[in-house]
Amino acid sequence: MSTALARRNIWLDLYKIFLAFLVICIHFAGEAYGHFPLYRLAVPGFFMISGYFMYHQDEQKRLEKAKAFIYRNLRYMLIGFGIYILYDFVMCYIKGNGVGYFFTTLFYEDLFLDFFILNTPITYSGYQLWFLIALFVVSLIHYALTKYQKLRHYWWIIPAGIAIYLFFQGYMKLFQYTDMPIRYTRNALFFGLPNFAIGYLTAKRTKGKEVSLQKRLLFLALGISFFFLQILESKLIVMEQYVSTVLANYFLLRFFLSLKGVRGDLYYRVFGKNLSFYIYILHVAVGITLGELFSFPTPMAKCVAVLLLSIGLYGCAFWVWKLLKKPARALGGKISAVVDRLDKEEPPVD
Repeated sequence: MSTALARRNIWLDLYKIFLAFLVICIHFAGEAYGHFPLYRLAVPGFFMISGYFMYHQDEQKRLEKAKAFIYRNLRYMLIGFGIYILYDFVMCYIKGNGVGYFFTTLFYEDLFLDFFILNTPITYSGYQLWFLIALFVVSLIHYALTKYQKLRHYWWIIPAGIAIYLFFQGYMKLFQYTDMPIRYTRNALFFGLPNFAIGYLTAKRTKGKEVSLQKRLLFLALGISFFFLQILESKLIVMEQYVSTVLANYFLLRFFLSLKGVRGDLYYRVFGKNLSFYIYILHVAVGITLGELFSFPTPMAKCVAVLLLSIGLYGCAFWVWKLLKKPARALGGKISAVVDRLDKEEPPVD
């Protein structure tokens, strides 16, 4: 167990697994339940957590983290694309469908609009990968703001981005009917960047400071309160993010970050540090495949099955990787260096 892993906040990692499960519920339980708005906590939460870990007090190290964040996001985005391009091709073959449509999904008609603005994945099944594209775009913006010392602009980017999203994706409907596509607002600019910025500024103001028990309990109470207030806010208008969603994420993040003192040696030895990320990546393929093979009594039962199988698949891959590390290192040279780098690397939401 490395020193870095021993210092990790296992409670935050478990919280990210909970957020990953909420994403599964969005895709496979959907509006079958009256508490559907509660699931909306997930994706803004991942953006916020990512932003928190981008802060460093030292200016040079802050720039280094921002640059490394770009390469890390690019690498994991390509992993996601690779998994789902292969999955779509295999499913086309199994079902005996033509591969013409499959190949058309591998290209953008307008790279700037579809990729950088709308964050459209180049796969048919992997629709959840828009998050990785959005996070990659956010990482580019964050690097530019860091390099040119413009991070102070996050103070107006947060309210402006959230206001644009809330108005055009939801509250505009109270005044005039609109059919604005969701991808025009649920993207890196108006959805990802504001939440990322909240996480970053939270770290800037609070990192390294002790939190009293009273404040921890207050953060927990406020986080849970705003979490359930999403249901009430959804009665007014239906969106993928509410004001209560942002506030719930902020207070729950503050709460989990304040928890310390529990080592996660067994957890990290069994699952490593990337479990929540790969649950997010794998769950759509797992859910589609399970839906083809089995029927479930309730949508929630399917969600639990998807979660457990996703954990199992990643766990198997993780242990295969652990078994292959020693032989790979024994080969020496560049292979050993690559193994060491991947072993130390953090997932893009950490």
